[in-house]
Formats: sequence, C-alpha cells, structure tokens
Amino acid sequence: MKFKNKATQLLKGNREIIITRRGIPIARLEPLDELRGLMIRARMEMEKANITEEEAIEILKEVKREI
Repeated sequence: MKFKNKATQLLKGNREIIITRRGIPIARLEPLDELRGLMIRARMEMEKANITEEEAIEILKEVKREI
C-alpha cells in the first residue's frame, strides 16, 4: 500500500516513474490519458462480466436504439 500511495502521488504530476533494482531499470510506470484509462477499465469490467468485446458492442447498439 505504501508503494501504491507514493506512485499515485507521483503520477498525478504526469511524470513517468522508473523502477530500479540495484540501480538497473526494471520497469516504467506512466500516467494514462483519460480515454485510454476508461478503455482499460471497460475491458476489465467486461472480463468480470464474462462478455466479449463483440457482445459489449451489441449491448451498446441495443441501448442506443432504445434511446
């Protein structure tokens, strides 16, 4: 939890974070733009609901027709 809190604070500044092990870079964290973040969240929710992207698109089309 300590890492998450610190990383969240650093990412709020729109800066990338390089994680090192013994001075050697092993990973990079970077902030996502809002749209990309929403798309990732949508995919995670589809996985939880056990539906495919195609099924989600059909659901959205049905909802659009109803509006």
